Amino acid sequence: MKNIMKRNLIISCILVLSFVCFGCAKKGENLPISETARASAAGIINGISSMDGEYTEELLAMDAGEIEDFFKNYGYSVDGSAFLSGVNGYMDAVEEMGGVNSIGEPVLESDDESITARFAVDGQIRDAEIVVTMNERNKIESITTNCHYTFGENMEKAGLNTLLGMGTTFVILIFLSIIIGLFKYIPDIQEKFTKKETAASSTAAAVDNTINQIIEKEESVDDGELIAVISAAIAAYESAAGGAATGGDGFVVRSIRRR
Repeated sequence: MKNIMKRNLIISCILVLSFVCFGCAKKGENLPISETARASAAGIINGISSMDGEYTEELLAMDAGEIEDFFKNYGYSVDGSAFLSGVNGYMDAVEEMGGVNSIGEPVLESDDESITARFAVDGQIRDAEIVVTMNERNKIESITTNCHYTFGENMEKAGLNTLLGMGTTFVILIFLSIIIGLFKYIPDIQEKFTKKETAASSTAAAVDNTINQIIEKEESVDDGELIAVISAAIAAYESAAGGAATGGDGFVVRSIRRR
């Protein structure tokens, strides 16, 4: 009994200490923002925004590893896949903005996992924001360009998306309704095919019966004629041999075997 109470007391103390330690645990501190992080983000964005069409095509033709090696030669640490995705996103955003007038200085902030640099972009039609995310070693891990749309534009997009979704749903429902409506014609079609098959079978049976009757009749007629010919031949033979002419009365042809 004492051992059980001692064990329960130890377990209770461990649980209490666990809760105390958990409550006293400090949240991770934000990563320090250095000038290196600021320079890296600004240098990459300035490079992207100043690229011409031919140079952009050359960079996009590289793979992720080649991109990383290329920027490493200039002192930048960049994730190749993130850079390629960021360039494509920036080019698409430039078309939405109608061109870029200027890009502002970066505003940096950090948490316990990453450092974020935000660039305000002044566009000709609409403005945008470029967001660059770096890890604790100032390696650029993502580049995103977000255009700023007005409330009316956002509502228009939402309406178009809603109409597209509802339209697609209605088209599918109408198509399914048409298919289900055609099911009532299936029994009639099956019945027609069944009647055709029955009529064809009856016709074939009637034709076979007629042919058999014709064959039987022909065989009967042929046998009678053949009997008459045989009887006449036998009578002629006996008359020629010197016997009395019987005319076929002295013998009977009972069967004819065909070979």
